[in-house]
Amino acid sequence: MTRYRAAQLHISPLHIQQGLFAVLAMLITLIAGQQFFRWEQSQQPEAPHLSIQHPTQTHFSAASSNLTDIAPMRMMDVDQAQPLDEMPRQERWVF
Repeated sequence: MTRYRAAQLHISPLHIQQGLFAVLAMLITLIAGQQFFRWEQSQQPEAPHLSIQHPTQTHFSAASSNLTDIAPMRMMDVDQAQPLDEMPRQERWVF
């Protein structure tokens, strides 16, 4: 049944060629517009950028954890092995 409907549309090779040409023309127009926009932006003088300072959160902790449970963060080599008794406790999240 779908073949019968498709056959009724009578899509000729000329229609396909015209559609592809229209798509190509739109693509070229969009690329040219973007390039023109970038060229225009580079011609304008640099406006001063506003710098907004946001407080950064350094870590996340479980809602039920105490402040005494949090081990201080320290830098270490990636290759350096750490004994299991010195490993910080892994928090488990339950939803």
